[in-house]
Amino acid sequence: MSTLRTVAVVAAVAMAATIVYGFVAGDFTADGGALLDLAWGRVTIVDLYLAFGAVWAWIAFREGTVTTAILWAVLIAVLGSLAIWGYVAWRATTSRDVPHLLLGDRVASA
Repeated sequence: MSTLRTVAVVAAVAMAATIVYGFVAGDFTADGGALLDLAWGRVTIVDLYLAFGAVWAWIAFREGTVTTAILWAVLIAVLGSLAIWGYVAWRATTSRDVPHLLLGDRVASA
């Protein structure tokens, strides 16, 4: 679990730095518009948000409450991979093994 925790923290920090760079070096509105003008830009956005949806479904299943599921849906929609890697780092810290990481407290009933 310590390796996963380290990878997740590094990935979250890298994503945070990339987001900051994007806001400093780019123009959010103009660059976003240019991306959506491209066919492959639209394909990439759909692909990305479908993957975010899959990860969110796992988080919602693992956490088991509607409130937590909604919170993580908003965080993932706004922060993307930063939120996902933050969640993985958090749960890698609080989980005793891989089954517990994947299923949470449901592991006993699986």
